[in-house]
Formats: sequence, C-alpha cells, structure tokens
Amino acid sequence: MKIADTAGILLAGGRSSRFGSNKALALFRGRPLISHAARLLADLFAETLLVTNSPADYDFLNWPMSADIFPGAGPLAGIHAALTKVAAPRLFVVGCDMPLVQEPLVRLLCRADEEWDAVVPALKGGLEPLCALYHKRCLPAVEANLLSGNHKLHTLFDQIRSRKISEEELRCHDPQLLSFLNINRHRDLEAVSRLDHFDASL
Repeated sequence: MKIADTAGILLAGGRSSRFGSNKALALFRGRPLISHAARLLADLFAETLLVTNSPADYDFLNWPMSADIFPGAGPLAGIHAALTKVAAPRLFVVGCDMPLVQEPLVRLLCRADEEWDAVVPALKGGLEPLCALYHKRCLPAVEANLLSGNHKLHTLFDQIRSRKISEEELRCHDPQLLSFLNINRHRDLEAVSRLDHFDASL
C-alpha cells in the first residue's frame, strides 16, 4: 500500500569526490547504486522526484527531475528544491548512496503525527537527515538558511518542530540499521556488497 500524502524524494547532487566518479551510477548487485533506493521509493509513494543537476545521467530511471534552485549549497538545497516542486504536503528524502533503506523503517518515520515539521533518525553517532521525513512547513526555515549562507542541514532541526527517533526504536524496524549504510568510497561499496543479510529485491 502506498504511503498517503507523502512524496518520495531522491537526492543525487553530491560531487562524489571521495569516490572518484559518479557513485550513483556505480554497480551494486548488478544495477546502478541509485536504482535500489529509486525502486523502493517508487513502490511506496505515488509521487516521486529526483533532485539532480545532471539529469541526463539518470534518464534511465524515468523519474520526474528538478535541479537545485541554490546550486552548490549541498543537501539542504536539494531538500529546498523538492519542497518547492512536489504537490504532496510531506516528503520522505533519501540520498542516492543509500542502497539498503528498509521499507519498515520508512513506514515508521512516515507514521509520525502531522504536528511534526520533520522526523529524523537519531543514531548514537548523530542525526540522519538524508533518510528522513519533512513537511512543507519547513520551507520558510530552509529558504532563510540558504539565503543567509547557512547550508548546514543539522541546523534546521533546532529551528523547526522536529521529532527525533531513537536508535532503539529504529532497530525494532531495521535491526541492523542497514538503511543508514551509505557509500562514500569504493571500499564502502565493497563492504556493503559482502553483506549477507539484506533484502535482495532492493
């Protein structure tokens, strides 16, 4: 069943400087890395959007696309572009380098009460803003930060009504926290490829 009143957003705006090439197109389990998160979001949300400044690279996904309105401002600019573009009042945002995001965890975050402007996983190592839920009410704060030159995404959560989901609660829906494994270097991709326990359909 699709998740109501929510759009699935995929961000592919990073420079992949540590990877050495466009990591979103690196092969993982025989498919481009980005296609794993794309498939999950397409299954869960009626409305989807890919935010990228190189749309030709991702024509194979057949997704609606949008470019950053504030180029060079990092993931916050990608979230801003999505907030201005989609029709749904809420957005579930995922980075293109997170191939093992788990459906139960997505549904957990999307079940949050409407009162929250954002719902973000809070692991022991910190917040995970690129596997999180945002309401369109965030837009004024996001835009104000971008206009002021503050591109730090973590700053946003102190400016809005944000609910932080504890690691203990997250593990009830994703015991190994596979959802938060992201690929920054070739060795990360090799390590994730060796994992035995993951949903091979992703």
